[in-house]
Amino acid sequence: MIFEDVLEEICTGATGVQGSVIMGMDGIPIGEHIVDPDCNIQTVGIEYANAIKSIQNASKSLNAGEVQEVIINTTGSVFILRLINPEYFIALALDPDGNYGKARYLMRLAIPGLVGEFD
Repeated sequence: MIFEDVLEEICTGATGVQGSVIMGMDGIPIGEHIVDPDCNIQTVGIEYANAIKSIQNASKSLNAGEVQEVIINTTGSVFILRLINPEYFIALALDPDGNYGKARYLMRLAIPGLVGEFD
């Protein structure tokens, strides 16, 4: 399936990636790729879907434009959430010393191909 192929390409293209998932804002995953078996990327996506919704609402009220990406740095991981469209996003987890610049780049490159899958 295209979703798993795209996620595998992102995960293998950047160092330190623990896993990634494509998920709806409703918390339902439609594809995932796990690198680190301890990574529970689906739970990450579910928990941060609400954060994305809140950030989208704040962005609208500020007339700041559409949210494209959210990055959350914690002591244990870096989470990158990149919107595909208003209903779906990619969530990616990295080690704190992972190459998140490359991961962001690969996610950004993948979005145009994924958008067509939701039309």
